[in-house]
Amino acid sequence: MQMHHKHSHTIKSMELEAIVVEPILRACFNKTRFNELFDVIRGIVSFPRYSLKKYLFYLIEIGILSYHGESQAYIITLEGLNLLYFMNTERSGRQSGIKNIVICRMNK
Repeated sequence: MQMHHKHSHTIKSMELEAIVVEPILRACFNKTRFNELFDVIRGIVSFPRYSLKKYLFYLIEIGILSYHGESQAYIITLEGLNLLYFMNTERSGRQSGIKNIVICRMNK
C-alpha cells in the first residue's frame, strides 16, 4: 500500500513523501494553521486540501506533529525535529535531494 499525491490523490497507506513532509515540519516550528500550511505546500507541489489533511492526521498519529485545538494550529514535536534532522542529513548525502525519500510508519 502506498501514498501517491502526483497521480491518484488518494492515500492507501501511511507512506508519506518527504518532499511534502519537510515543508510541513518547517512551517510548524511556530503554531501554524491549516490554511497557512496549505499555502506553503501548494507553492511546492500540486496537492489537494484533502491529501494535506490526511498527511496531517498521520503525522499527528505517529507523533511527528501535535495539534492545539484551542488555537487550531499544528506544531512540530521532538520526534518531528528528529525526522527533520534526518531528512536534512539524507539530503546532504544524496544528489537527488529528498524527492525519493518516503516516510512510513513501522508496525511493532
